[in-house]
Amino acid sequence: MPFHATISFLSLLLTVSCSLSAQELLKQRSALYPPSVVDGLHDNMADGAWAAPVRERVVQAAAPWRDMDDEALWQLMFGATLPRAWMVWSDGHSPVTGEPVPMYNWKMDAMGHPWKVQDPTSGEWFPKNDFKAYYDSGLDNHGIFDESRADRSLLFNAEHPDPKDPLHQFGVDDGHGYINEKGEQWRFIAAYLIYGQWKQAVLGGIGKLSAAYVATGDPVYAHKALLLLDRVADLYPTFDFQPQGIMYEGPGTAGYVSTWHDACEETREMALAYDMVFPALADATALHQFLATQAKRYGLDNPKLDAAHIQRNIEGRILRDALANPKKIHSNYPRAEICQAVITRTLQEPDEALWAILDPMLEKATAVDGVTGEKGLANYSAFTIQSLAQFLAEFSKADPAFLPEVLARQPRIHDTYRFHIDTLCLDRYYPLSGDTGSYAQPLDRYVGMNFLQPGGGAWPLTPSTYGLLWSLYEATGDVAFAQTLYRENGHKVDGLPYDLFGTEPAAFQKRLTSVIEEHGAAVPLKSINKTDWNLAILRSGSGANRRALWLDYDSHGAHSHRDGMNLGLFAHGLDLLPEMGYPAVQFGGWQSPKGRWYGRTAAHNTVVVDGQDQSSGAGETTLWLTEAPLQGIRARGANMNRDQRYERTALLIDVDETRFYVIDVFRVAGGQRHTKFVQSHFGTLWTEGISTTSAPDFGHETQIRHMALDPEAQPGWRGTWAFNDLYGLLPENAPAGGMTYTDLTMGAQGGTSEAWIAMGGYDGTESRWIPRLVIDRAGEALTSTFVSVYEPHAGSEATFSVTRLSLSDQDGAPLSDNHVALAIKHAGGEYDIVVLRDPDQMGVSRVQTPHRTTLQTDGDVSLLRLGSDDAVRFAGLAGGSELRLGDFSLTNTSNRPYIAISKP
Repeated sequence: MPFHATISFLSLLLTVSCSLSAQELLKQRSALYPPSVVDGLHDNMADGAWAAPVRERVVQAAAPWRDMDDEALWQLMFGATLPRAWMVWSDGHSPVTGEPVPMYNWKMDAMGHPWKVQDPTSGEWFPKNDFKAYYDSGLDNHGIFDESRADRSLLFNAEHPDPKDPLHQFGVDDGHGYINEKGEQWRFIAAYLIYGQWKQAVLGGIGKLSAAYVATGDPVYAHKALLLLDRVADLYPTFDFQPQGIMYEGPGTAGYVSTWHDACEETREMALAYDMVFPALADATALHQFLATQAKRYGLDNPKLDAAHIQRNIEGRILRDALANPKKIHSNYPRAEICQAVITRTLQEPDEALWAILDPMLEKATAVDGVTGEKGLANYSAFTIQSLAQFLAEFSKADPAFLPEVLARQPRIHDTYRFHIDTLCLDRYYPLSGDTGSYAQPLDRYVGMNFLQPGGGAWPLTPSTYGLLWSLYEATGDVAFAQTLYRENGHKVDGLPYDLFGTEPAAFQKRLTSVIEEHGAAVPLKSINKTDWNLAILRSGSGANRRALWLDYDSHGAHSHRDGMNLGLFAHGLDLLPEMGYPAVQFGGWQSPKGRWYGRTAAHNTVVVDGQDQSSGAGETTLWLTEAPLQGIRARGANMNRDQRYERTALLIDVDETRFYVIDVFRVAGGQRHTKFVQSHFGTLWTEGISTTSAPDFGHETQIRHMALDPEAQPGWRGTWAFNDLYGLLPENAPAGGMTYTDLTMGAQGGTSEAWIAMGGYDGTESRWIPRLVIDRAGEALTSTFVSVYEPHAGSEATFSVTRLSLSDQDGAPLSDNHVALAIKHAGGEYDIVVLRDPDQMGVSRVQTPHRTTLQTDGDVSLLRLGSDDAVRFAGLAGGSELRLGDFSLTNTSNRPYIAISKP
């Protein structure tokens, strides 16, 4: 069915109920840009050397729209009668070169090349027909495109006008896309309507014109911005992306012109723009006259006779329509609530109405260790609080008492903006939990806020979030906020706080300099456990020798993966146990095999039971040690494994400033097959101590191939990666190093496989297969204890040797494989004895050391570091009362969770 047959503009118009004549107009002034704020802006631009160029950039950015006549400007906005697509083709290719052009890689320049999209691989513009002429031929009496009126004789390739030319119909799009002889479809115009005409020409014009008005006070900019806003208001309620839009070649979801998350931001931005230009509305006689003429000419319901008619149109059909249709502006929490709050303040509703939105919003937005609990740590988890930061800065600009009141009502705001300080590792990485990032790729900035310097982008007068961080420091006394804003400005104070609306930047810089001189530039990060968010990070080392071991112990939440008990490690400047990252939706969409792959349990450094994904669930911490050289986390989450045991213990053990190792014990019960996967940084992988043969593919709708296993593998076999610094992260001529994995699991097959990954995030076109280790156990009513040691090394070979020792109880009876004892010999002759008793079967354990002395402990976790002569160098005991070796005894007389002693 033709698209126009499903949508009648008049019927849409009539179904939008907005009682314009009865609507009370509460708004009397600008709420967020009052005269005091605007005057301060003008003073800064007049006197400040740094701010004056911003004014010039803002004026230049608005020039294309200022130079348009009113009729051309009014015609920029289109109706809801053409389909709109979120992508030209989500996993498509160039119709010219055949090279991949997925997702958002098509280029658009609505002001320079209107009604065209550019193929980045060939440079050619599509569609090949003059779509603007076709569009104009179909405009009805209301100025809206009606496909039944359009002249289809205009649908031909203008570069090949001869009907006999084989290319006469190549690249031709009538609004429904170009379909070639293979049935492949490129939605050039449908995508252009969103990313070109709407986001660039219409919204871009509104944003740049309104900013130019605030920056200059020139009413011409307000006239043009209000004209665009009013025309959008004529049509905005008729847009609904769910029936009208196309998402990943399938049905759309709720929204307006754009889908829900962008519609939310776009509506908020229009509310801010309206607030900026509102003071000019009352005296805009020329605007009233033009819009009244257009209303009469095109038969619009609102006659636009005066400022009140225009005010009712914009407020009723953009702002209040969004409040009345929350589904259309639904978004990642709390963006929709922020949008509603901005609208409420813009409309100058009573303060009670504002706080009725803000109080529950702030409660929920900070409920999970200061954030929402949404996964995608450096993406979705951050996006929401980035929006919240911009909101706080926007409101605080006009009301200095606003932030103190927010902090008084919701003190957890402090935790909100500490969260991504606490989780940044090595100043380079975030744990990629959920939909975020790409394989082993760094992200070396604080993502809790966006630090935009004024004068750029579609909304060039954005308030400073540098200043917001400083305000948080002043309100809480937490120096980390000051250190973070200093870091994000390149470790300098120059230019700070980049606040067009603030005063005395020199004084600000002096105060910040004083704080840095007193406390230092670096945030002293310690090991942390975000127990609500279910993420633990163990840290040790300093400078170039910093390392961070992390455990993600849940598998639930929006944008989460089925990745419970996923283990990660950052060391030697690289991501050594990487997460896959943001799903590869550019390879067929969210529901495609590759789009679903990253969310599967088998895509992670964890254990898969019977080939199936985990259930949604959260674990709990049962061991937490944070005193070097022995640090550790144990978490269990049976609810992720059909209420069967699912428990991982990870220990970070330092040998000295440069050397360390990780012990990993994973106890699993239930099902008939347990499979552990281990993937590391880019490089080559080889094994020692096993002889593998080809095995059946893992299957289960995973992207795993080339399984090779040794069914007779014995504990002690090793896999070693030699890294390739693919991203160029290490200093020039520095060795990339490697990592040796020693497996000590009883009764397991060992071997290798390859896993598919996409390179460069969700819009990358390249992919590769990475090597992985596989440890596999099978049996009826299966219980497994996977045991391994990871040793990263700067050179090419391991410096530790690892042996699994036998354990017995105090009567000499052997203990089950659920209990673990290891001897780790150092290159210098020292060695560690580490005992990890099964916490479900506590008691006294005895183990014979390599020098045939007996260690006895009743601890949950015990570490004894011995010299080559068996002299004790260090002893640590967690969850027990005594550790004994010969004449040496470490006794926990005060029943502390952990005790330790060091000896020279």
